[in-house]
This record gives sequence, C-alpha cells and structure tokens, in this order.
Amino acid sequence: MPPAALFLERVPTVQFREPSSVWGYLPQLNEWGSIYLVWDTERVGGADHIPQFRAVPVYRGERLEVFAGMGLSKKAAKEEAAKQMALSGHCGI
Repeated sequence: MPPAALFLERVPTVQFREPSSVWGYLPQLNEWGSIYLVWDTERVGGADHIPQFRAVPVYRGERLEVFAGMGLSKKAAKEEAAKQMALSGHCGI
C-alpha cells in the first residue's frame, strides 16, 4: 500500500472556503486537522538571501509526500502544500 493510501482513501466531507489574503488554505487546514496535522518543513536550497523551503503535511502520523509544497518561506511552502491537500477532495471527518 502506498504511504498516502490511508488518507487518499478518505471520503470528502469538508468544503473549504475560497482563500483570502487573511484566511488562506493553511489556517483552514490547520483548523480542520486540529491536533492530528503537523508540518515537516526544511530548507532545501537557494542562496542565503532567497532560500527555498519544502513542507510536507503529516496527518495522524502519515507523511503525505504527494502534497509536498515548495516556497520562498516556510509559511509559503506550507500554504502551497495546504492548498494541494485541501483541493484534493480527501479531507473528511
């Protein structure tokens, strides 16, 4: 079974709102995931003045590499990963 199989088997039951500058996918997903969602972020390259970060969501101990996001900050990388995860249709209760 692939690593993300358990999450990817979930039935969608949550509808996320259209993101805004104040309320993007990251805070919505963090609210949905509560204590079960954590983020693994690391710097993966870039010069000192333009670092590149990678964020991988970990839901209930399941590392979801398929939703990994990249960005110029940890927050931007998490937002990209959160967007992919939220739009996947697998966030349920």
